[in-house]
Amino acid sequence: MEVNTNAFASLARLQLPPHSRLLPSACCPDKDLVVIVSRLGGKDRMGLWKMQGSKKWEVDVDSGAVYNEEIVDLAWSPDGQTIVLIHHPPRITFHSVQDGHQERYVPMLHELPDIARFTGVWWLLQDKRTQSSTIPDIFKRGSNITGSAHSLLKLLPLLDPVKDDTQALTATDLFAFQGMQMRPAPKANMPAAIAAWPALASDPLTAAIQPSARVGEVDPSAEEFNDADETNLNSILAVSDSGGRLHCFLDGSYPLGAIRINASSTTTSLYHDLKAPILFAHQRTAIGRSAVTSMLPVPVHLTLLGTRIPRDVARISTTARELLWYTMRVMEELRVAWYGSDTQTGAREPGIKWLQTLDSLQAGRDGAETTTNSLLDLTIFLVTGRSTDPVSDFIGSGEQMSERGLQRWEATVVEALIKLRDFSEQRVAPACQRLHLVLEEVLGWSQLPQQYGLCELNKQDVVDCMAMAGRAVIAASWLSGAARRELARFKEFMKWLRYEIGNGNPTIDPHNLMMPRHDILEVNSYLISGLVNSPIDDWFTRGIPTFSPQDLGVANEKQSLPSVMERARRALKDPAQTSWQHPVGRRDLSHIDKNLDTLVQELANRCGSIFLRACSATARSTKCFFDQGLERGVFDPDNTLADAKLVIRERKVEKTGQPSLFTEYLAIYTPGAADRTCLCLFRLGYQHEAPDSLELGVVILECRLEGGDDGLFDILDMDFFDNESLVILYRTRETPGPTVIATVGYAELGYQDLQVDRSGSGTGALSREGVMLAALQRWKAGEVLSNRMPIKRSRALAGCREGDASLAVNGRLGRRVACVLDLKGTVLEVVDLEGDGEDEEEEGE
Repeated sequence: MEVNTNAFASLARLQLPPHSRLLPSACCPDKDLVVIVSRLGGKDRMGLWKMQGSKKWEVDVDSGAVYNEEIVDLAWSPDGQTIVLIHHPPRITFHSVQDGHQERYVPMLHELPDIARFTGVWWLLQDKRTQSSTIPDIFKRGSNITGSAHSLLKLLPLLDPVKDDTQALTATDLFAFQGMQMRPAPKANMPAAIAAWPALASDPLTAAIQPSARVGEVDPSAEEFNDADETNLNSILAVSDSGGRLHCFLDGSYPLGAIRINASSTTTSLYHDLKAPILFAHQRTAIGRSAVTSMLPVPVHLTLLGTRIPRDVARISTTARELLWYTMRVMEELRVAWYGSDTQTGAREPGIKWLQTLDSLQAGRDGAETTTNSLLDLTIFLVTGRSTDPVSDFIGSGEQMSERGLQRWEATVVEALIKLRDFSEQRVAPACQRLHLVLEEVLGWSQLPQQYGLCELNKQDVVDCMAMAGRAVIAASWLSGAARRELARFKEFMKWLRYEIGNGNPTIDPHNLMMPRHDILEVNSYLISGLVNSPIDDWFTRGIPTFSPQDLGVANEKQSLPSVMERARRALKDPAQTSWQHPVGRRDLSHIDKNLDTLVQELANRCGSIFLRACSATARSTKCFFDQGLERGVFDPDNTLADAKLVIRERKVEKTGQPSLFTEYLAIYTPGAADRTCLCLFRLGYQHEAPDSLELGVVILECRLEGGDDGLFDILDMDFFDNESLVILYRTRETPGPTVIATVGYAELGYQDLQVDRSGSGTGALSREGVMLAALQRWKAGEVLSNRMPIKRSRALAGCREGDASLAVNGRLGRRVACVLDLKGTVLEVVDLEGDGEDEEEEGE
């Protein structure tokens, strides 16, 4: 029977850069998109192409930290909006499907050895478990427990958003053709403590913070947009490395720790139980010159994930991170307003520059060797009205003394001091108060070792962080008062300058001189402690604050609330107690460290270390059952596996109505020159509770076309398409011809029962390779029958006439496409596995 080689429709042929790569998971599950990895100049690039042939975008994913970095594997988020990449050297990055920019990267909790590398990535979607209750949730609490920190934060007003500079538009973004420019990966601009902080996806509203509205984005706090996309909720991102560890992340972002399965193996495939927190990992173990993969998966029980503890800790950790990252950005904005930056003038700069100009003028008049004292001359001028010639000349016509210069100076300082006054009081202090509220809940958890013992929450560490948060509230309120006083003194100083400039103008009638409106004491105070060395500097310099309330004058004795209320009532009844009392001396607090900027950074480091220990509780509670017998040997008398390049693909099918019963299909192809080259198909049936009760069936498919003896072919690549078909790429041997893509039905084949030896030296038969060798030996002995390849439909590809080829398929309903990349990595052909090639020819005619 002759096979129809034009049964599928070709969607497009894409011309790619040389040395492009097609990963098995390159096809987007729910969109007509495919990811192509290309390499240029020792750097990997990722491009997103439409199946119809057009390129959406291409980005450079190299971090720049090391040379020769490469992409190892990729996975798609359950909502289809994010592409996660694993790199070597080990690095995990997340990229937007819209434009490819790096949204975030996940730092590793534990540094990997130099010899370790990532080997695979999976993003597993968990079933949404709905909890039915007879009592309706009329208060819409969701996952918040009444009285918890999140339930209280939900009642508080939202903090004003901070300025978002992460989406600044450049000329390239505005004028370049969309999708054609090479977008560089953005540099991480957040502190190390925040970047390494274990957290879920950013959620400012949960922390009572107004989100920043980006350019062209609708207000995220609007009521109609409050329904968040929960597609990624309860999903698990798993990354395997060559050291036998499995790194898991809740919702794709919150690290659950590194699970060590076996140091001498690596995970080749992974799936999970939709109803229980159990992962099933197939481990590949190196044995001598060969490597074997376990036939039965290793159950990885994520015990703690079955409770609400990991998500509660993750939400608290995320909220604490939001509050501290918000506070650090506000403090950075205040620092820039006060000290300035490369693009902005700070409030301290005009005063220092003004005084330096006066010093240089006096030095030019008196000679370079003369020591100048401009502040003394200004003070004498303020008190007596008499000035030196340099001061008179400078006040009259010096730099910054024009009305425009004074307005610019005044606007810069007033704006900065108002920002210091308002932001410290309305943003920094409330954010630290909210953080104190969050830490109170963590303190309660630290005193419940029966439930939260695995989180390793140290009570003293939490108490120390709460004390630092309290000092931050006091320092922020203190800064607001200092800025308010500084603003009043500066305004008096500007009044004095304008008064002296006006009276020093020779064109003014002496009888119409301006009347002084300034306070001499306030102006003198600003000249001494505001013009050059401002008290505001103490909140950005010196050491970390360690003061206690007693250092600020608060009484040490503790009084009960009833006694305080009774004393207040007596004072109200007796007016003499509220009359003017003797003056109270002002306490000198200049020696106390008030560096709020450093305090917030130290608080972030201390809090981050607490949550870094807590996030690995799930990994500490994990139970793995690895079969050590797989390492003792493999039944391979002819040493067939030593140099064999096996192509292994698998597909798991869950029995309808029987969630604990699985059927797993396995396809193994061994390239070789023998006439009896074949494809081995295995069907495994086992239960999660009893994986040893293995039901194993085998079908041997000869790589020979039906209808003749000269139809031998080699399989270049293959993959399972859906629950019924297997897609293969093959090329005939005797008569060189084009590469053919074909579908082979595997579900309805007659599988023969296969008994394997599990005792003695045959323990290796529990590996996939061992089972394949046992099946081939019985086939050669005539105990297992073979069939010719039952090809259902096929199509000859236009290119890829020599060398190997790569295959990526998408068998979801409504998509059902296959992508084939040739050996040179320059041509990608997209085939519609449901379209009819004959219809395509009729449309072409």
